[in-house]
Amino acid sequence: MSVGLRRLVSLLPVVAFAVAGTTQAQVTIHLTTAQQTNCDVVTDANGLRLVPGSTDLSATGVTLSGTGCGGIAPPTPNNFPLTAPATAVTGTSFAVSWNVSGATSCTGSANLNGSSVILPGWTDVSSTTSPRNATATAAGTYTLSLACSNSGGSATSLPATVAVTQGGGGGDSCPATPRTRVTTSDIHYLPEPPAHVRPGVQITQWDNIWGHINETDGITPWPGVAGASPTIWTIGKTQYVAAKFHTGALTTTNGFFKNVSYGAGPNLDMAISQNCGDFAPTEAACLKSDVPSSDTALVFWRLDTVVSSSYCHLTPNSDYYVNIQFHDPATTGPGCNGGTCKSTIQAYHN
Repeated sequence: MSVGLRRLVSLLPVVAFAVAGTTQAQVTIHLTTAQQTNCDVVTDANGLRLVPGSTDLSATGVTLSGTGCGGIAPPTPNNFPLTAPATAVTGTSFAVSWNVSGATSCTGSANLNGSSVILPGWTDVSSTTSPRNATATAAGTYTLSLACSNSGGSATSLPATVAVTQGGGGGDSCPATPRTRVTTSDIHYLPEPPAHVRPGVQITQWDNIWGHINETDGITPWPGVAGASPTIWTIGKTQYVAAKFHTGALTTTNGFFKNVSYGAGPNLDMAISQNCGDFAPTEAACLKSDVPSSDTALVFWRLDTVVSSSYCHLTPNSDYYVNIQFHDPATTGPGCNGGTCKSTIQAYHN
């Protein structure tokens, strides 16, 4: 059989080749690319020739072997560095950046004190966009790695280590009665699942809920993505959500939450407080009670020097909780299944 090879350079960028063999045996042409991948072309010694009137090579009995014979080179460089802070605190996102060319996806992995763990914003994202904002929910030493790939192969990062300490001076102090705090849930996004799901999300952190607008993006720290509409899929009827966030420096920023009609759930109580699970905040505007899922506004908040009775006033550089519970622990719906119900809450900010 005669096989036409459309220029060897169309197989891969050739920077060097050597020919070994005799006129009585097969010849192997060794090709080496700038990416240090190899492609061996084996052909009959007498069958390799130029096609008359062209620059094509024609050969008989051709076989190709090696990692570099495809037309797409793997991402570069291999063993690329990750840029990450040496230290971080739980509940506050930290940025990890890198520089890789030619990748179509990048998958992160994380070890905590030697064991593989989920690190929100890092291990649950496949985007090639740098940087990513990761948020640790547990203290300890995290070792991060990133594998970037395309159809031609992959490149792997060097590890980066981040020492995470407990934020807020210690663990959250949350009441266990009369209701308990729910810590994890699947989160669903439009269009309707099963495709658009982030499973097993740590919903103790605000950024993990409203810091995403879909199931594949990276975390956007508080105040998050304007218009984010996650559905928290399983909240116990006798549980509450306490999603912790940290305000930044003083800015003129305000926003509000809405109990939306699509992905509807039961009536909600919402409070913003510096205390976990607190549904009796000192400011009246920081509490909304018995709000139906009919595109009805929940709490309005404001971060600036203006104190208004219409807004829940937030202090810069402080920790807060968005506390959420079903108004009636005996509710039967909508969005309920047995002892749990879902809730879709939209977040806006200016």
